[in-house]
Amino acid sequence: MSPLTDMFPEIYRYRAQEAGRVRLISGLAAALALCAATGYSVARTTGSWADYLSAVTFMQFNMLVFYGAVCTARSVTQERAERTWDFQRLTPRSSFELAAGKFLGAPVFAWFLFVCLLPAALVTLLLAPEVYGAFFSRYALGLSLALLSMAAGLLASAYDDTGGSGMGHLSGPLIGLVCTGFLNFSFRYAQALGRPGTEPVSFYWLQLGPVSVIFFLALSFLLFAVWAFLGARYRIGRDLLERRRAWRLPAFLFFLAWYLTGFDCIPTRNGAPPLTALILSGLAAYIAAFLSCERREYWRRWLAGGSPARRLDDAPAWIKGAASMLLIAAALYFVWGLLSSAGGADGRIYFILPLFLLRDLLFLQWCRFSASRRPEMMALACLALAYALPMIILLPTKMTRLVAAFVPYANDGIGAAANLAGPLAQVLIMGYLLRVKIKAVLEERL
Repeated sequence: MSPLTDMFPEIYRYRAQEAGRVRLISGLAAALALCAATGYSVARTTGSWADYLSAVTFMQFNMLVFYGAVCTARSVTQERAERTWDFQRLTPRSSFELAAGKFLGAPVFAWFLFVCLLPAALVTLLLAPEVYGAFFSRYALGLSLALLSMAAGLLASAYDDTGGSGMGHLSGPLIGLVCTGFLNFSFRYAQALGRPGTEPVSFYWLQLGPVSVIFFLALSFLLFAVWAFLGARYRIGRDLLERRRAWRLPAFLFFLAWYLTGFDCIPTRNGAPPLTALILSGLAAYIAAFLSCERREYWRRWLAGGSPARRLDDAPAWIKGAASMLLIAAALYFVWGLLSSAGGADGRIYFILPLFLLRDLLFLQWCRFSASRRPEMMALACLALAYALPMIILLPTKMTRLVAAFVPYANDGIGAAANLAGPLAQVLIMGYLLRVKIKAVLEERL
């Protein structure tokens, strides 16, 4: 054992489980075959070392970001499913040691594959010094985003109260897909920085040059990774005795929206409103709500009484997330209205998206009060049908105006009241059904 595994025994356990001899040999062979095949393909087409570096780093970091998030996101979730998490919590290891062990150990095979592909990139750097700028920019962005995806996966796994159900295992691929999307967008933008006509990046009033934007993005990803890791460590350390705080989830959602708005504060050229802050904040609220297992017994305890401050702290995650998103949407609409002179129906989306989010979260809680063994998976399946079936049925019949009632988009062909009537009516109906369900469930005798 090495000093690192002596300090974090979780690394040794994951290495024994995930990095067997056969798996390491097959992984190395696959990496070498990919590098050779990529080199042959580039040599037969462009013959450019820059293209070869781009292809190798694309495979290297997409694998690390996605697979790393999947590994860390299932670390605590799998322990809960196998009934070994409580035993680990009773060991003399501190919460930092447990969190760091899972953060470093769970993606050990992903890091091994990353190292197997590294020599190809280093050889490219040695043979073609002109690609050093692309090399360092891609590795700065890729490594920082990989750490962020792994820390976010660990955070989601630490807060997963679904008892190892399917929803807990879905958080990893979802986080991985989002982070790989950011990764590839960052790679494309970094590659375009040296080209004429590329728009400069601004973060509110701060103008960022080609070098400073890479540094700023990498530093931002690292800071978010530290934030996520500390959140996971806090949850692991106080898993049994933690007192919830009402401000934690709203504070993160507001900060995330503020940060993303800094890049989108200038309206796009076509007049469409910037929606990145709203969409990603809503996605974070979705994940938090689905991972928080707040079923019948939780609501009985929450509504039983106690001080108003304690009841506010213990408010269900979906309520805090939905309320935060409504405020964020109102603030973003106000800011966009001040900065943009474009008219039309685009601004309605700031109200349509939060209404659909609220409808979905109301339905999620309704499912949790049902007799389903896996209410989160039931909610996901039904919500997917709720979005897909209206489009499948109505679009072939040219009844596009009715689609706006079931899908979150702004329709220029109808008025604002008609555009908002559909999602608002669904929220009211779902709220009434949930109220009836809550009243019936809480009146049941234990």
